[in-house]
Parts: sequence; structure tokens; C-alpha cells
Amino acid sequence: MKLKHITLIISVIAILSLTACQDMQNPTGTDPTESAIVMNNAVEIDGALATAQVVECTFESDAFVPGGDAIYENSRMDRKDMGKGCPRKGGPKDRPMLGKVMRELQLTDAQIELLKGYNLAHRDCIELTMQTWRDAVAPVMEIANAAKKLVMDDLKNNVITRKEAYDKLKVINESMRAEIDALGMKDTIKLAIEDCNKALLASIEGMLTPDQLVIWAKYFPKK
Repeated sequence: MKLKHITLIISVIAILSLTACQDMQNPTGTDPTESAIVMNNAVEIDGALATAQVVECTFESDAFVPGGDAIYENSRMDRKDMGKGCPRKGGPKDRPMLGKVMRELQLTDAQIELLKGYNLAHRDCIELTMQTWRDAVAPVMEIANAAKKLVMDDLKNNVITRKEAYDKLKVINESMRAEIDALGMKDTIKLAIEDCNKALLASIEGMLTPDQLVIWAKYFPKK
């Protein structure tokens, strides 16, 4: 099962942390612009938002679950617009922007090189988790997309009006979402994403100097 592979990726992140005992003051010539990108790529993903990203059937496209950069852009915990109009106590809105914390830590070039590896491992962990989610909901979406095709065929052949087609697509989408919820996979995926995030934070913390740990603790205090 893919979730076993996710656990393996998390273990790899931990191993990377253990090998981070190299001299952190040894510069590697990292470009400042590249450094900024690396630090901004250090993000946590909100599992609730990630599993909510189910694109419904429309006149123009079939239902699908976004992947890659779309997941990162729309599900990161440091989204500035997160929680507007609907604040959630202790939710993503209250999380520090990890990229900002990284800049405040003033990482050395060697640490930035380590962070690159942590970011890549974290993305692999998230992507594998989301692929597990996509595989789980795929059969439900296939049924919804097949039903949508019949509706669009009727619309094309003037069997139904555009308004009737719209109403039918609404019913199809509502049924699809209900069936996805009935799978009972959301909590499992959320927990797996949380494990990916925890591994990333632990790896970053493990490479910090004592002075940097003081700053880190202000944003990520020990529970």
C-alpha cells in the first residue's frame, strides 16, 4: 500500500537529519536568489484543504483531483488569505510562515543545501500521499464523469436545455462528493500529511545551531 511508502519517505527524511552533523559554517556558494526560493519552498500542507480539492464536473471539464504545484499552492498552511471570513482557532491561519522563519534564522549555505533535500523529500511524501487519495477517489469520479458525458450528449442533441443540464450536473456533483466522504479515507490522508509535515519540521530543527533553536522555539515551541 502506498501509505507504507510514505512511511519510508519519512524515515529517509529522518536519516537526512542524522547526517546533518557537517560543519554548518562551511559555505557552499549558494546564490542569494536560489536561497530565497529554497526557503520559500519550506511549507507545511493542510490535510483538510488538500482533501477538499476535488474539482467538480462542469460543462467544460470532467471531475478530477489536482496534483503537483496546485496542491502546494492551495493547501499550504501559510496562505495569507487562509481563514478570511471563517477563522479557525488553532488552524492554518495561526501557523507561522515557515519561509519567513527560515529567513529570520539566517541559515548558512550548508544548511540551505540540507533544506533543499528536506523540501524535496517532503514534496515526495505529500505527492505520494495525494496519489493515494487520487487512487481512492478515482472510481467514484469515473462514475460521475460517465454520468456527465450522458448529460452533455443529451444537451448536444437538444434532448435537454442548458438549464436542465446544469441542474443534472449539480446532482451528479453532490452525489460524487457524498460518495467520496463515504469512503472514509479523508482522516487517513490528513494524518499521513501531518506525518509528512512533522518529519519536515523535525529535520529542520535537527540542523539548527543552539542560537537558531532559540528563534525556532518562538515559532515552534515544544508541546
